Amino acid sequence: MSTLSAQQRYATLQVMGTRLWVPRVRLPGAAVSVACDWPTPAPVLSGRERLQQQMVDLRLDTAPHTENTVAPLSPPPSPPVSPILSTADQPQAEAAVVEQVAALARQASRQVVQPVQPLQVDIWLLANGWQLVLEAAQPATGLNEAELRLLQQLLLAFYPGGLGIASQERFVWPLPGVPVLPSDEGELSMALQAFLGGARYRSVQLGGVLCFGERSAAQLQAGSQRHRLLKRDVYQAPALHQLLQQPVLKQSFWQEAGESGLRAAFAASSVVV
Repeated sequence: MSTLSAQQRYATLQVMGTRLWVPRVRLPGAAVSVACDWPTPAPVLSGRERLQQQMVDLRLDTAPHTENTVAPLSPPPSPPVSPILSTADQPQAEAAVVEQVAALARQASRQVVQPVQPLQVDIWLLANGWQLVLEAAQPATGLNEAELRLLQQLLLAFYPGGLGIASQERFVWPLPGVPVLPSDEGELSMALQAFLGGARYRSVQLGGVLCFGERSAAQLQAGSQRHRLLKRDVYQAPALHQLLQQPVLKQSFWQEAGESGLRAAFAASSVVV
């Protein structure tokens, strides 16, 4: 059986009437997931244990049954009779219902559904196992020279000995041809978390995540800790183009990085790649 592409999988789930799904039982060889509440599998019984269980069931089936006399139930109380509207009051009641429906329709029309904006970020894996999520001023072209220069200066300040870059990836969401539900960024959050902890990084001892950008950090920090796929510390920083445009942000970010423990955690991480 050939492997389906991402577009084919989404189209199949769309026809089935669902978009996000998990199997009812844990599949053989599947990894443990805190996001799935699978029932505890039934214990595997040996032949002797199955025979003993069948004998117990047989004794229960052949045991004499005692008939219990059931007392006749008293008739249920009659429901209260609601007052019947007179012919003169019916038009007023119908008008009130029509007004309520019209008010609900006006309220729904005022609620504007914002479309979900796409997201393109660069993801760098550093030699100390930390991952950088970088939002650029021009997402389609990536970081420009000024942003790269500022990022290099910040990394030297965080890690004076210098760090190499183990890999550079680009995260693009949504995939071409995959429909997106309006005003719902839940799929974006799960996709970004799954990308950062995907198979390409399983051979590396990953450290924290530093997001240069508000939206990507919000997606990684969304939801409760129990249902969060990414179980690592996530730190937020302004986007690089914002730091270039507002020097005051660089001073405040450097101070917050010290107070939050970001600088200490980053400098204490050893080279793993």
